[in-house]
Amino acid sequence: MYNWLKIGAMIAAARFLKPRLKGLLVLIAFWIVVRFLHSEYLSYVELSQDTAFLIQATFIKIGLYLLSFVIYLLTVERRILTRTEKEIEAKQIREHPAGEDDGFDFLRQKKKLQSPAEQLLDKED
Repeated sequence: MYNWLKIGAMIAAARFLKPRLKGLLVLIAFWIVVRFLHSEYLSYVELSQDTAFLIQATFIKIGLYLLSFVIYLLTVERRILTRTEKEIEAKQIREHPAGEDDGFDFLRQKKKLQSPAEQLLDKED
């Protein structure tokens, strides 16, 4: 039984990572480069005993981490989100073409469904 759970978890992880793989690899590679450059600077500071820009270097490193993550979100994740929204809209159009009534069109065309409490408030007015 646990083998099926492991297989299912691996399939779910693969489906999640497949569209994000290139972006994640670039992000991780950038983080490795930033970490390497920062460690080289720390080695230089240790040898030269010049700690004038140590705090700024740490803030720059953290800022580059955050900036690269935001860029990843804006490029990769937003593209995936808009693609899935377009796929959902296309699927709805294919399944429910205009002019075909399936009995629920009155709900689709309604602006907002009202709860029973909202219906009672409307009756009092």
